[in-house]
Amino acid sequence: MVTSFNNKTISAVYSVLPSQEVDFLDEARNYSFSEAQMLKLKKVMGFGTRRVAKEGETVADYAIYGIQQMLNDGVFKEEEIGAIIVTTTSPDHFIPPVSNIIQGKFNFDEDTVCIDISQGCCGYTVGLTYSFMTLNSIGNKKVLLVAGDMLSFKVSTRDRASRPIVGDGVSISVVENTTYDNKVYCSLKNDGKDAFAVYIPAGGARMPITSENTVEEPDEFGNWRGKQHLVMQGDLVFNIIINMTPVMIEELLDKANGKIEDIDYFICHQSSSFTLKKLAQRLGVSQERLPRDIVPKYGNSSSASIPVTLCEHYDEMFADKDKQMIMFASFGTGMSLGAVYMEVPRFKDCKFIDYPHSI
Repeated sequence: MVTSFNNKTISAVYSVLPSQEVDFLDEARNYSFSEAQMLKLKKVMGFGTRRVAKEGETVADYAIYGIQQMLNDGVFKEEEIGAIIVTTTSPDHFIPPVSNIIQGKFNFDEDTVCIDISQGCCGYTVGLTYSFMTLNSIGNKKVLLVAGDMLSFKVSTRDRASRPIVGDGVSISVVENTTYDNKVYCSLKNDGKDAFAVYIPAGGARMPITSENTVEEPDEFGNWRGKQHLVMQGDLVFNIIINMTPVMIEELLDKANGKIEDIDYFICHQSSSFTLKKLAQRLGVSQERLPRDIVPKYGNSSSASIPVTLCEHYDEMFADKDKQMIMFASFGTGMSLGAVYMEVPRFKDCKFIDYPHSI
């Protein structure tokens, strides 16, 4: 699906990250790698530090903490919010939805639209697209887009393929109508035939969790997992990202009558530093235009990784320009891909918040 919207913008982004940090080299005992192998992987794959939540912390906890900080900072007023859209694969509960939990913690109007979308890596671009659609129906109200995951709880500590890159985090973006004359182009694609390229076998109705299926066993590559843990066919996912993302971006640029040279920054889902290096090469763009330094610092936080990247690079992006042409691109669970091409004007509220773990 390719669609477009008029006079929509992102006016603020807060990224809430765990204060707790872990280092790849400190987890060597979990992976059965030699010291030489660990150092090589650190260099080639970009493994570094990650932000990891503590047991019992949830997406709603982080979102509520971040929204309260935004209210304290005067970013918006409660009466200005007309919708809360949450994209996550880590809901606090099966019932109730995370968006309703968040709505109930503040003095948001009872007419506030609450929507939960089960999306992981592609969640931010999906959430933006739904936010733009929702804005057409809520008048002069704003949308709070909450995107994030607690992936570390879903990946085995002995999964040496996925554990070194996984991180936790939740972002809150304010999306609103604007008099600023711009056009936004969105693309969403899905290939359900490869839906199980990334999946968690147990925990839903198809396979309830039992004491038997949570026993960790090794696969052919030496990754130990239980059925409650995330499984990823890395080669398949990599090929889908590298081959399909450039096609999606080209189609979107054709719709917008744009060129690759028109894009100031590609803010992509941070799946891994290695994957984004290859994607940049395929697109023919520099590392400066396509940042890939988030996973070695914070980890892959699923749908939060795009806003985390935006917060990390915001100051340099707008150091000498008041607006930037940005291509947001994401890819992953589903298999889903999404892109949003838009001119983003400078906005004052874009920052990180550390979740203190003590509340």
